[in-house]
Amino acid sequence: MGGALKSEEYFNIINSGEYKIASLGREVEKQARECPQHPAILWQDAVISYDEYNRRSNRYAHFFQSQGYKKGDVVALLMDNCPEYLMVVTGLAKIGVITALINTGVRGEVLAQGINLVEARSMIIGSNFIEIYQTIAERLRFRSPGTVYVDGPQPALELPASLQSLALLLGECSEENPSLTAEIQGEDILVYLYTSGSYGARKAVPVSHQRFWIVGQQLRSFGYLNEDSIQYMCLPLYYNSGFTVCFSGMIITGSTMVLKSEFSATRFWSDIRRYQANYFTGVGEMCRYLYSQEESPDDADNPLEIIICNGMWEGLIEPFKQRFGVKHIIEIYGTTENVGSLFNYEEIPGMCGNLSILNQRQGEVVRFNFDSSELLRDENNQLIKCSPGMVGVLLCEINEVNPFYGYVNDSEATEAKIIRNAFSEGDAYLNTCDLMELHENDYISFVDRLGDTYRWKAKTVSADQVADVLLKFFGPIEDACVYGVKIPGHEGRCGMAALQFIEGETMDWKRFLSYINSRMPEHARPIFIRICRDLDHINSLEEIKQQLQQEGFDMSGIKDSIFFYHPQKEAYIPMPQDIYNDIIAGKLSF
Repeated sequence: MGGALKSEEYFNIINSGEYKIASLGREVEKQARECPQHPAILWQDAVISYDEYNRRSNRYAHFFQSQGYKKGDVVALLMDNCPEYLMVVTGLAKIGVITALINTGVRGEVLAQGINLVEARSMIIGSNFIEIYQTIAERLRFRSPGTVYVDGPQPALELPASLQSLALLLGECSEENPSLTAEIQGEDILVYLYTSGSYGARKAVPVSHQRFWIVGQQLRSFGYLNEDSIQYMCLPLYYNSGFTVCFSGMIITGSTMVLKSEFSATRFWSDIRRYQANYFTGVGEMCRYLYSQEESPDDADNPLEIIICNGMWEGLIEPFKQRFGVKHIIEIYGTTENVGSLFNYEEIPGMCGNLSILNQRQGEVVRFNFDSSELLRDENNQLIKCSPGMVGVLLCEINEVNPFYGYVNDSEATEAKIIRNAFSEGDAYLNTCDLMELHENDYISFVDRLGDTYRWKAKTVSADQVADVLLKFFGPIEDACVYGVKIPGHEGRCGMAALQFIEGETMDWKRFLSYINSRMPEHARPIFIRICRDLDHINSLEEIKQQLQQEGFDMSGIKDSIFFYHPQKEAYIPMPQDIYNDIIAGKLSF
């Protein structure tokens, strides 16, 4: 792997303004032209070269162009990680069509809402999502033509009449580069990603070709990624870290990606050795799972050299390096809104990045009033920057290099996310709603998340959205309040729901769990359920939530009944004192 950081090169690239004409299609065609036989994707036993990847992507471009799709149109994509996923996105990007990357873990009204939000003209689904699609089909509202295609590595043997096989339709399509690619500019939108945005329901976030290109250049300059890298990628491609980080790094450097459908701690090291992968981008929770596996004498006998990570425990970094022989673990931080990038490229333990990349300031940590939940301003109405040792809210500067395109069809939520006139007239910053501690030399470390979202199993959960699903359960629930609580020995916060029952009603816990499992992904399922007599005993909902969150699931200070999801029994059961003690002692893992 290349050892030296290419700081000067990155500085020159950004100052050249090349990002203004950058596009995914141009970069793929460049790699196909300059290194046609270099492996782009390793998928199971298949090796897909850059030439093959480009040609197969072109078939999607020509097909959708022949169907009348044009720049700015949207196609929703619901598919697990696979080569076809990336070929769909690349092919559509070449003709300016935006792909909405749908979270494969959501269900029911949340899934339908995400698809309807972006006003897609059609949808592409993997064959394993046909039944899930059929459960929401009547709720979907497409723009014309509203066709639903099935694609992916596992073709369906028989399709319902309402669905079409995309693989069959691509058969006669050209593999030549489409001429429209030359018209795509950096400011054009590449994909839509989804986020809760710290508050409320999920929102769609535009990611531009420019942003995709810049992040790839950052990985090349500060993340030791180059054309000889073999990157092991098992993050979901609908995540910012999977698409905007891993995929962009691969394309910009012309490196190789080992593409996996999911993360497996038991198969990880055998895969690393099998594919000779020397690069891995993941989250701290993955590294913790890997480290918790039983030790083996050959743990360090592997080709992995570089880990790019988000949310790695400070105390795990050096032990992980020593045990597995990893040379570099670089912590990064970014938002799905894609404003600002923070890199801990000096690898200072515990830091998630620096407020500057070279001479380019990314943002500031500002003081926050925890009682009023407001950012503090001085006598000149300017925000007050934190000093080293203080905890405040991270703001990322919105500028030409880091624009904020807002949330799709949600101007109110967009404006609520922007802090204007923060330090001078006319400036604008994105409020990340993340609490950071500022350290010397502008390094920062993550503390907690504000708002009604929390992180569990390395995934973001919207408390409001979970509460909305609970309230729609046909049963005894009169009111619900959802929030995140800490479990010792676990990263992030798990979900806890305080429920108020209709007087005289009781819960059918088996039916309740079946309902939850059908309506939300596993990481969003509340671990703890508190049965409250009254949720209106305090004046405001925010105060209720703060008090409930502070009390957590500590049985010594709560008179209410508490149920918890037992991971081995796969059921909600009352929590006795001995189980509570086991949870606190780390004997029961979630």
